[in-house]
Amino acid sequence: MNRIAAAWTRGGVRLAARVILARIADRIQERVLRIRSAGLIPIESLVPQWRDCHDYFPTTIGDFRRVLDDLPIDAEDVFVDYGCGKGRVLILAAAYRFAGIIGVEISDGLAAAARVNVDRALRAQARARIAIVNCNARDFALPHAASVLYLYNPFHGDILRAVFEQVRRSLAANPRRLYVIFNNPRHFETIERDYPWLVRKRTYRFEHDVVVYEARVDITRGPSII
Repeated sequence: MNRIAAAWTRGGVRLAARVILARIADRIQERVLRIRSAGLIPIESLVPQWRDCHDYFPTTIGDFRRVLDDLPIDAEDVFVDYGCGKGRVLILAAAYRFAGIIGVEISDGLAAAARVNVDRALRAQARARIAIVNCNARDFALPHAASVLYLYNPFHGDILRAVFEQVRRSLAANPRRLYVIFNNPRHFETIERDYPWLVRKRTYRFEHDVVVYEARVDITRGPSII
């Protein structure tokens, strides 16, 4: 109810109604997919060292599909979900032509739940494209083939900066087209100016703003990114 009230404050009755309908649609889709990923879980109940990490709450299914439908995804793209939680986004991403799909999750319990949900929802061929890495995102080595990154406001502070330093290094080592999809980028927006090689391409007005950034690959060899 708090999130619906927040939507009402932010966007009035229209946004609040949209959020309610989205929750209902998510419940229906979860039954179709045979998964359980709904609900808010406080971060302090998930990991003992949770500084800079945020609570678990899953991405709205329709919103995520809307954003990915607008991206030029091809069979060489690799998708990474930072803070993959119970795996809802990984399962949704499997419907697209990604060569690989990686979920990064700090919580042992959430990572285990993600594996169960992936097994329930997907056939073996689709499951083979998915890897779930149970670690702090700051310790995750971003593959140089990764080209679509998704973050639903999973962390801030030192972890957020460490992740984007990994992105910068990966781009410097392998210049390429890369998109960052940031759902609720309020923490990133406070440091966005430090990453001039990321350019805003589109903003979606959902429950939270979703901003799609594109890396300026043409300058990845220059001193500003190296």
